[in-house]
Amino acid sequence: MDKAVVKAFGLLEILAQNNAPMGITELANKTDLGKSNVHRLLQTLMTLGYVRKPDETQYTASLKVWELGSQIISRVNMRDVARPYMQMLADATGEAVHLSELYAGEVLYIDKIESREPVRAYTQLGGRAPAYCTATGKVMLAYQNDDVINDVIAGAAAHTQKTIIHADAFLAQARTIRQQRYAINRGEWRKDVIGISAPISCAMGRVDGAIGVSAPGSRVSEKQLTDLAPQLIEYAERISTGLGCTQMIWSTLGQR
Repeated sequence: MDKAVVKAFGLLEILAQNNAPMGITELANKTDLGKSNVHRLLQTLMTLGYVRKPDETQYTASLKVWELGSQIISRVNMRDVARPYMQMLADATGEAVHLSELYAGEVLYIDKIESREPVRAYTQLGGRAPAYCTATGKVMLAYQNDDVINDVIAGAAAHTQKTIIHADAFLAQARTIRQQRYAINRGEWRKDVIGISAPISCAMGRVDGAIGVSAPGSRVSEKQLTDLAPQLIEYAERISTGLGCTQMIWSTLGQR
């Protein structure tokens, strides 16, 4: 391993993660490198365009770092990132696992692993369902602004006795969803199907997708679903990280 390369990337990572420009002394203290060594590495990184000097003594990462990351993220496919975690959920639960996107107020199922049980929750890959009454739809909708939620709920119809069709009630539930990082479908789309879902964030902090588990209510209880929440949220965060979402963005997701 080339030690100079390791040291240079170490400096670049520190600069990229810091909210303000940093001086040579501060960087030397954080890396246990000599000031002269830090200066030499910074000059190399500046020559390559990865570091810039906003003033005479301070250094910061340049937009070239962001440009490279953006080019990589643009080639990342949510389904490819999510598939391993979907499989782990399917193996752990034996139930159907969905990956969804929000499209014009509806859930679009972009990937699915079927339940291995003979009686299962039916959904079609590439199919759609109302966002306000499915687990993946509710969790994605909860992270949209209130105007979007109001527009969707304005056209809501009661599919079961548990469907939420009033904006105030849905907005109140949306606040809870954002706080707990998961949504529950309690038989709101089909009365015999329940589910749980967690949000997937892109690099910009926008909830673009959701991963969820659904099952017949006769086989799985709501408590069993909520017991699954920590694992589901962890996988949703890992998928989001794979799509470029940082820890800082994830920790503040949905704060208003």
